[in-house]
Amino acid sequence: MIDFSYNGIKNTFGSFSLFNISIYAKKEQIQIQDEIKPDPLKVDIKPVFTDFKTTLGGSDVTLIEGIKDNIDVYLFIERYKDHSSWNLVVPVISEQSTGRVIYQYGLGYFALEGSGGGLSKTDSMMFYLKKHKEKGFNVSIFPMVIDNEYLNNFEYVDSGTKLNDLTHNCNATELIHYRKDSFEWIYKKYKELIKKYELE
Repeated sequence: MIDFSYNGIKNTFGSFSLFNISIYAKKEQIQIQDEIKPDPLKVDIKPVFTDFKTTLGGSDVTLIEGIKDNIDVYLFIERYKDHSSWNLVVPVISEQSTGRVIYQYGLGYFALEGSGGGLSKTDSMMFYLKKHKEKGFNVSIFPMVIDNEYLNNFEYVDSGTKLNDLTHNCNATELIHYRKDSFEWIYKKYKELIKKYELE
C-alpha cells in the first residue's frame, strides 16, 4: 500500500532511487575490477643463455698490435650501474674492410670513471690504438651508452645478439648526446684520453 501523503511519496521514490544507485555502483565496481585483473596467461619470462663467449681481458689490449686493417672501436658503456660502482665499458673492435668483430673484451675490465684498474686499462687501450694509427691505419672510435641487457646478451653465443644489434637495433645513444649525471664525467674523461693519444 502506498501512502499518498507528501512524505509517503517522497520516501517511496527515495527508496527506489537508492536501490538503483546501489545497483549501478555495484555494476561499475565489477567493471573496474574486471579491467584491473591481470591476464593470467601473460608471463614475462626472460630467456636464460648458457653458452658464454670467451671474451678478452684487460691485459689483452696488446693484441691490437697485430691488426693489419683499419678498425672501428666501439666503447659500449652501461646505462645503469648493475655490476659495479661505475658504468662499465665493453670495447669491441671490428675490421673496417669486412665489418667482422676481431676482438671483444669482457664486461668488468674497462671503465671511464674512477682512478683504478678499469680506467688504467682503458688508458692502455688508447695507447695501443694510437700506435695502430701511427702505422698509417684509420682508427674510428664510437662511444655509445647502451642498456645493460643488450651488453649482457652480447656475451652469450646462444643469445644471437650481434654487433649490428648493439649499434642499430636497440636504443643505444652516442655518448656525446647522453651527458647527464655521471655521464658528464665519463664524457670528459673520454675526451681527455682521445686528446692525450691524438685519436680525434
